[in-house]
Amino acid sequence: MLASTILTPTKLNTSHFVPPITVVVAETHPRNRVALFPKSNSKLAFVARANGNARDGAVDATSPLGIDAVTSTSSGLSDGYVALFVRMLGIDRDPLDREQAIVALWKYSLGGKKCIDTLMQFPGCINLVVNLLRSESNSACEAAAGLLRSLSSVNLYRNSVADSGAIEELNRLLRQSSLASEVKEQSLSTLWNLSVDEKLCIKISKTEILPLAIRYLDDEDIKVKEASGGILANLASSRVNHNIMVEAGVIPKLAKFLTSNLEGSNVLRKVTRNALLELVKDKYYSILVIEEGLVPVPLIDAAAFKSFTPGIHLWPMLPDGTEIERTSRQPSRYGASELLLGLNIDDKNANLEEAKVNAIVGRTQQQFLARVGALEMEQKTMPHSECSNDQRFTLLPWMDGVARLVLILELEDRFAIIKAAESIATACINEHMRIAFREAGAIKHLVRLLNCDDNSVQLAATQALERLSVSNIVCRVIEAEGVLGPLVSILKCSEIAGTILEKSLNILARILDPSKVMQLKFYDGPVNGSEKAFGGTKGDCVSTGFSSTEQAVSKTYTRNDILDSVFIAHLVEIMKSSPPSLQEKAATVLEFVALTDPTLAPIIFLDIESGLNSAFQQKILKISDYS
Repeated sequence: MLASTILTPTKLNTSHFVPPITVVVAETHPRNRVALFPKSNSKLAFVARANGNARDGAVDATSPLGIDAVTSTSSGLSDGYVALFVRMLGIDRDPLDREQAIVALWKYSLGGKKCIDTLMQFPGCINLVVNLLRSESNSACEAAAGLLRSLSSVNLYRNSVADSGAIEELNRLLRQSSLASEVKEQSLSTLWNLSVDEKLCIKISKTEILPLAIRYLDDEDIKVKEASGGILANLASSRVNHNIMVEAGVIPKLAKFLTSNLEGSNVLRKVTRNALLELVKDKYYSILVIEEGLVPVPLIDAAAFKSFTPGIHLWPMLPDGTEIERTSRQPSRYGASELLLGLNIDDKNANLEEAKVNAIVGRTQQQFLARVGALEMEQKTMPHSECSNDQRFTLLPWMDGVARLVLILELEDRFAIIKAAESIATACINEHMRIAFREAGAIKHLVRLLNCDDNSVQLAATQALERLSVSNIVCRVIEAEGVLGPLVSILKCSEIAGTILEKSLNILARILDPSKVMQLKFYDGPVNGSEKAFGGTKGDCVSTGFSSTEQAVSKTYTRNDILDSVFIAHLVEIMKSSPPSLQEKAATVLEFVALTDPTLAPIIFLDIESGLNSAFQQKILKISDYS
């Protein structure tokens, strides 16, 4: 009555074995019972692996756990039984037979590319598999989606899977209100593989799959989240999808996987980071990403960090330059960061603000990672390029990102410094970030870079200082660091680039704005218990990192530089021939000169009248708000 055939195991080239295959055929029963794999192997786990043939950032999520590269399987199984199972997928077959057949073929497809090639030799096989996505059985739907996942992992067959209507059927399936996690995982992973192809990615974006993927980011199953994030990362590679994704609220959902301290999947973190890195290429969307607590940080070549030499025997000080009271004349045996970590920063006697504590912790972590060589590095085979499109970034939580950027400013590599300064300018979107960079010690390094002879370095530094100077509090710190001297030297140069000229004038105008000077001069204390408008209480020196005497000497010395005749003459020339925006800034600085020296001696002999006439004769005066 029963006929049984046992195939002995065949050894694969990867030292794995195919389990014994038993085929049992009941001659009199209307339903043929086919068992391709033993019951113990009915469930196989999956891991995601990088696909070498895919686009950058794409992930193939098909590899079975424990099998990295299976390229062949039992030829007897391929030639003898696959055709039988494919015939059993027919829509005229009993539903239970179809379910068993699809499960058997799915598990068979996990054997490697040769198995998949064998399946693709049967015309119409994919259409029958897609049809089973409408099955009422979760097991059949899972197996059908899993088989499509295996087929779509091969570049050659992605279009065939898409042409069979798989995208539309998976879209319909995923919109069901109640769906097993296994079905969601396999369905989303299939779409993840299909979205690797640029043309199919565009096709997927025109369906409802994008909002579905965003919704499934909140799923409890980590594998479902990974597949959803992978789809979104591939969809984000096309700029046409950015607006839809942002309006659907994808940025906060993705950012939480990078900012939260919850333990999560490395795959999920990677795909969400890739998606957000595509979005931050747009300057408006980058603001939304930074507002969620993430900072774009350029990846730097490992060679650039060779110049990193933290002072391990110096007396420690806070990142912003504030010195810690000396308790001994002997130098510290340990580095500043290690010593600061030993302090009880939560102790009330320490009297450290939260921003300073965050700066200490961030600097300590980044310096430790730099010393042990654990920082993310740029992997490039091509020489350095100044093209912004060639830059690669990562995203870090703001505390780590701020500390990393300041650390890069301390290096000697010109390209690394430029990237870091530009990133600081991009990240200064609000007062919180500007204060964070102040406490991290970025200002002293940026002011130092103004003395560099390289125009590209000067431009990046002035861009960063201009964005930082928007804050009145930080503006005072910038002046206290001695920025006026370098800025005057830059503006005295007749060959200075137009952009550097504009940025330098903006910084000077903010520092020397007479209205701010008068506020600082006559504002003696808080009103109704409010804090001082420009930070701290009267005589407070912690916010700047300088003592009162040092601040006074610094301001006196640098503000005297403003009275330089060559500098004033250049300002007058700017008023004669520059656009209205620059004329306004030059006039602001000249107004400060006039208030500083009531005799007007520095400007009365420099044909200031012609400069003023030129400004007043403009047909349209563009009054821009630079504060």
